[in-house]
Amino acid sequence: MIIQGYSKDFKQRILDIQLDYERGHPHAERFTADDFGNPLLNGRKNILLAIDNGRVQGFSRFFSRQNFSREFFHHIWLEIILENFADPKLMSALYEASIPAIIDSTKGFFPAAGTRICVKTSDTEKTKRDFFSSAGFTHWIDLDYMERDMSEEISYYRLPEGLRIAKLKPRREPEILQYLRVEQICFPDSPLEYKYLNYFFSKAEWKREGVIIAATDAKENIVGSVMVYPDIHNDDKCYTEEIFVVQEWRGRGLARALLATSLTYLKSLGKTRAILSVTSDRTSAKKIYEEAGFKFQFKRKVLALEI
Repeated sequence: MIIQGYSKDFKQRILDIQLDYERGHPHAERFTADDFGNPLLNGRKNILLAIDNGRVQGFSRFFSRQNFSREFFHHIWLEIILENFADPKLMSALYEASIPAIIDSTKGFFPAAGTRICVKTSDTEKTKRDFFSSAGFTHWIDLDYMERDMSEEISYYRLPEGLRIAKLKPRREPEILQYLRVEQICFPDSPLEYKYLNYFFSKAEWKREGVIIAATDAKENIVGSVMVYPDIHNDDKCYTEEIFVVQEWRGRGLARALLATSLTYLKSLGKTRAILSVTSDRTSAKKIYEEAGFKFQFKRKVLALEI
């Protein structure tokens, strides 16, 4: 058994192992052929393969998300998938090989508060959860996944006075940066990066139907936003994600108005379901989503280890 870096010769084998794992764990984190192009994989340097007799037996991958504040952590989202998940030695080999690769990938990062390795686990992924717990990972937070039936009535909420709705589809660097600056202010603990957004906005599903439903003030500053885009696996289903409102406009019903506008837009496209995810600590946001008709579907627990 050897552990080596990614090779395109094994791309289909990786996808086959991943797909087989998803069949057994339908709420596990998905990974598709398109995801190989994600810049957070660092040119696929963040993929390691366990190979025995020329055949991939498992792999690890990690998305490196940089933070730009000394108050918050960099987040490394690690995943280890095996053909046979009952092989703890193989799991350990991939994990131990991933740690120095993770450390190396963050050397050029902004000097934040530290680095946190995170692992998402659904209810059925007990073997994975037990392994990482034994490696020192502890429960950090939960991700709640919610869904809305678009056949249900959408309540109307008036936009606060002085704002208007704009449908944005950033293409050029200044447009992406304008959105990114506001997003990073609203989510300082887990900001998006320019390289990721630039990649995301180039994806076929975004180009086809993705749009940012934004609220802008008289100076055309973005003060609130909902990002909507179709599910790559099911065109009838759309994500409503990156929902935020800047501090000075909170408490005025803007989030509800933006969400209602976004749902109305999706309904006009013939979408049957809207989905979103929210961290368990964002209780106020979750209440707004429930009022908008979103219902809890499943949970992923996040285990974390600070390095």
